[in-house]
Amino acid sequence: MRDWEARRSNEISENILVTHIVSLLLFLMILLSLFSYSSYSPVSSNFYFPVILGLVFFIIAAVYVARKLLARFTFLDRPKIDEILLLIVILPVTFAFLWYSKGFVGGEALLIVPAVITAIAFGRVAGVGEALFSCGLLFLLDYILHGTIPVEVFQATLIITGVTTLMAWLVGGLIEVERATQQELLKLADYDHLTGLINCRFFQEKLSVSLRQAVAGAHALSLALLDVDQLNYYNQVYGYQQGDEILRAIGGLLREEVREPCYAARYGSDEFMLVLPGQDKPAARNIAGAITEKLVRQATAALLENRSAGSWRDFTISTGLACCPDDGGDAVLPLIRAAEDDLHRARYSKTDYMYQSMVSEISTLSSRDAFPTLQAFIALINSKDQYTYGHSERVTAYSLSLGERLGLTGFEMDILRFSAYLHDIGKIEIENSILNKSEGLDSEEWKVMMSHPIRGSELIRPLVAYLPLVPIIRSHHENYDGSGYPDGRRGEDIPLPARIIRIASSFDIMTTSRPYRGGTMTMDEACAELKAHAGSWYDPQLIDEFLDVVKDIYQPVAELRSAR
Repeated sequence: MRDWEARRSNEISENILVTHIVSLLLFLMILLSLFSYSSYSPVSSNFYFPVILGLVFFIIAAVYVARKLLARFTFLDRPKIDEILLLIVILPVTFAFLWYSKGFVGGEALLIVPAVITAIAFGRVAGVGEALFSCGLLFLLDYILHGTIPVEVFQATLIITGVTTLMAWLVGGLIEVERATQQELLKLADYDHLTGLINCRFFQEKLSVSLRQAVAGAHALSLALLDVDQLNYYNQVYGYQQGDEILRAIGGLLREEVREPCYAARYGSDEFMLVLPGQDKPAARNIAGAITEKLVRQATAALLENRSAGSWRDFTISTGLACCPDDGGDAVLPLIRAAEDDLHRARYSKTDYMYQSMVSEISTLSSRDAFPTLQAFIALINSKDQYTYGHSERVTAYSLSLGERLGLTGFEMDILRFSAYLHDIGKIEIENSILNKSEGLDSEEWKVMMSHPIRGSELIRPLVAYLPLVPIIRSHHENYDGSGYPDGRRGEDIPLPARIIRIASSFDIMTTSRPYRGGTMTMDEACAELKAHAGSWYDPQLIDEFLDVVKDIYQPVAELRSAR
């Protein structure tokens, strides 16, 4: 029991003890009142036996009270057992007292005592039930003692029945409200309201107990730390309510899948911890893997219900494992730290996690502030695809030259500049084996390669300052006649910057050697190829303008390419 629970239990026990003492004093008061009654009552000849019963009762009651007081300082506190023992004593003594006092009316009030004790220990229903049972026996006792039930005795007994039942109902109700409030406070203190799982604070307390039990029983205990990769992305793209729905669904599934003695907790904003007593690390890896697969499947289904057709972002969860006693010994914090370290190793081994994290970090920057950071970002992925950086730079140069020729405004030129520079950013999500493959790509590999416009637009989407770039990056491989990908847009339905980048990118591809294409073309051959597909692949109104400007800038760009 935790310290604050122990303090609260002691405070409640004090109130219960006072109630019991008051009940015992009531018994004493009624017993003493019988002395006065017996001095002029015909029951005086039968008085010695109830006095003996009273003395026995008070000896037992004194032992009970002493035990309750002693339990506050020792391990003997067993409240409900004490109440049961007290009822076993007080109920027979009460009816024995009433029998030998020949139905002393004042003594009937003693029935309140067992009813109140029952209500305190077991609640309203049990208290009312005991009150009705005792009062029923009282009516029977009156009938046996008097041969019939006189009106004045019936009225007195009926009043006692009502008072006893109401007292049991009132006291039991107050106790139930207190216990319900306690449980609600415990829930608020120990559980996460969104997922329904125990929170981080209570998890560490509970894990400490589980570790002690594991060490005492000489069995293994494993932790599995599950982290939702890039929850911030889903919050920004689909909305925070959708992100909360994902977390709520994860919590619901974990409550269903994780059974005693195992348990799950919400460890962080997007992290969940599984505690698996009796499981070594291989077994824990299998359990966590099976649960993770279900979580990914359920979360993906939830995202598919709300996202637009063709949008893209795989839902993934990273896992870190630790096992007692192999990792961190039998201490809570070292074991948790071992699981966190294993999670970091697993998460950062994913080829695209670093890039996603960098995009999340710059998501709040303005467009001009973020662009230098994105330049460094593109430079970092140069090691992944040695072609990407130079291509983006050259396409930017070609696109801006055409944009100037078309008389675009300053804002439109900025949009064109950023779009051209980032148009191939989705390729960072593609495996190196495809990007750098020396021979031609097969059909499946081409499908993966053709997904980069969607990947790139979804990667940029969380950057609020770059939202205008999303449809441009997505559409930079659309053809003017609708034969392009990924959406089959056609004509002027394709954003103008995307039509410009389509021409500039194709020209650079034709004049630059790529691993999965043949040899390069000369500038004249590339220009002829562009003109041949004007109206089908390319905007025919832009081709002539591009052919005019490319002659002036091709040589400087070619020299820059050679220098690289």
